[in-house]
Amino acid sequence: MNIFPEAVSTYAHEMDKLFWLITLFAGLGFFITIGILIYSLIRFRYSPQRKPMTFRGNTFREFRWVALGMALLAFADFYVLYDEHDTWDKMMQSVPEEKDLHIAITGRQWNWIFTYPGPDGKLYTADDVIINEPNSTIHIPIHKNVVFDIRSVDVIHSVFLKEARFKYDAIPGRTITKWVQFHRPGKYELICAELCGVLHSKMRNFIMVESEEVFQQWLDELYAGTNE
Repeated sequence: MNIFPEAVSTYAHEMDKLFWLITLFAGLGFFITIGILIYSLIRFRYSPQRKPMTFRGNTFREFRWVALGMALLAFADFYVLYDEHDTWDKMMQSVPEEKDLHIAITGRQWNWIFTYPGPDGKLYTADDVIINEPNSTIHIPIHKNVVFDIRSVDVIHSVFLKEARFKYDAIPGRTITKWVQFHRPGKYELICAELCGVLHSKMRNFIMVESEEVFQQWLDELYAGTNE
């Protein structure tokens, strides 16, 4: 059973595996701690026949248990860091040199603005095409490296594509460049995951993932519409 939304991007399954790994270690720590607490409550519970006892500290035995707990915690932390390295590098550090599609996403109160490169194929030139409509649907090709430049013009927003496990903040004054590659066609929500004002819930757009041929047809129609 998978409690997550459908995983449709290059690194979505890797993110899910990391979630379960961290949950495993955190769960073990939780149950061990609670188990020791419950054992102590039962083992040393109040009884009228029990006489008061005087305890003297034992520095070595106390340090031994503290050191064991610290060693187990350090092992869990370093194991997670080791296991996540490739996924983290893929998501956060490296942007593919081959940019099949380059799109700018700008957050504002309360709508997403999408900027596509124009017929010259280059973003940030005079023929760029801007889609600035509430609840609009943008299109991207399947199995292609799509690079997003994420920014904001007012407050902090957050681009969230749950099926792709893609979530990055849009911060005023900064451009954050990230990438994603979808492996399954379909229509997916693109929402704001950062509380950004009274109409935060209205920041809901969609991404249509489709074959390269269908995408190119849509793009041609987009260009034709801007020239009318």
